[in-house]
Amino acid sequence: MTPGLAALAERLAGETAARHGATVLGRNVRVGRGELDLVIHHRSVKVAVEVKCSSIGLDDAEAHFDDAKRDQVAFLASELGCHRVDLVAVTADQRGWWLRWLPDVG
Repeated sequence: MTPGLAALAERLAGETAARHGATVLGRNVRVGRGELDLVIHHRSVKVAVEVKCSSIGLDDAEAHFDDAKRDQVAFLASELGCHRVDLVAVTADQRGWWLRWLPDVG
C-alpha cells in the first residue's frame, strides 16, 4: 500500500464518520512513539480509529490488524482517554472504494 493510498483511506474514514454525526478530533495523532489514525467523538464517546487499506479485499485489510497491532492501538487509545477502538477496512480498486466500519475491536 502506498502512503498516498493510506492517506486517502484515512480521509474517507474521517468523512464517513462526519457524515454519521461524529466530530473528527484529530488525524494521525501522535501518542508518545505511536500514532492513531483518527480520533473522533461520536455520541458522547471518544473513539480511536485504526484505518487499514488494501487493494485486494476487505478481509485482507482486516487481516493487517493483528493481535500486536490491536494491543498497540488499545494502549495508545487508553493513553488519550478514548473509550473505544474501531477498525475501518477500506478497499480500493479501479471501480471505486468500499469501506467496512467495525466498532469496538480493541
